[in-house]
Amino acid sequence: MRGRFRISRNDILLHFTNGPTFMRMVFSFVCLLTLVGSSFRPAPGLIYTIANIDAPSESARATTSDSESSESSLFYTVYQVGKGDTVSGIADSFDVSPDTIFSANNISSARTLKPGQLLKVPNQSGIVYEAKAGESVDAIAQKFSISADKMVEANGLLSRVFEAKSTIYLPDAHLPRAVLREISGDLFRWPVRGVITSWFSWRRDPFTGKNSFHNGLDIGVPMRTPVGAAMEGVVVETGYSASLGRYVIMKHSGGWKTLYGHMNSISVNAGDYIERGARLGYSGNTGYSTGPHVHFTVYKNGKLTNPANFLK
Repeated sequence: MRGRFRISRNDILLHFTNGPTFMRMVFSFVCLLTLVGSSFRPAPGLIYTIANIDAPSESARATTSDSESSESSLFYTVYQVGKGDTVSGIADSFDVSPDTIFSANNISSARTLKPGQLLKVPNQSGIVYEAKAGESVDAIAQKFSISADKMVEANGLLSRVFEAKSTIYLPDAHLPRAVLREISGDLFRWPVRGVITSWFSWRRDPFTGKNSFHNGLDIGVPMRTPVGAAMEGVVVETGYSASLGRYVIMKHSGGWKTLYGHMNSISVNAGDYIERGARLGYSGNTGYSTGPHVHFTVYKNGKLTNPANFLK
């Protein structure tokens, strides 16, 4: 008997449609809002898709088809890293430079790439850049040797001068060589090839027997082995000290400095620009030394750093 008095959805609708004119108007207005409400939703953001390395040509094409009519428009595809993937392989599959993947995802070391990780892949090669207040589009374009107009179109800029710090995308720009090598774990080359006789660590001093911190790598090599620059840069100092013997200090881009000690002779002068691998002099046994070797020290922004982390 209870079912006879149960109010159904249809009963409610009939109550509104057969009721007074005011109620029918309210009901009609609510229905109208329900039907057209979707047209007032905000437009979707950047277009994303999850793709596999073997099939970016299908899923990525579907995502990028809209961009063909406006090649300068910037959007991203999300890519899920698979087992065995490399940044260079992913970049090749999406027809962008490795710099693009590194910069867009703020990757500081390629060795941190892991299966399952999601990467943002822009539809065009370039890098992310933080523009300073007062910096102009034309100045940035000149600095990176890229098109100012393409930068404006890619970022939808309304002004050609930045009033505050702004993160923008620079189409066709590249990261400095030193930054790329640092990310890939190939920042420095070995100044010489030999046996590590002392590491960047605490050790017992060979002369006093006391514990002291050794601030570089000692690489044992025969006398007068050619010593090469670990990275391109400028020679800022050469000289002789009681502890280091004959030494060379170089300054590199990115806040890096390298020091080469205990050399037998020096072939460069302060102010010289030296290419990576070019000869600085010859190894020796000068200064505070127990045998022929090269002492190699690395600084980052003035702070000591373990050279072994950046040698390949």
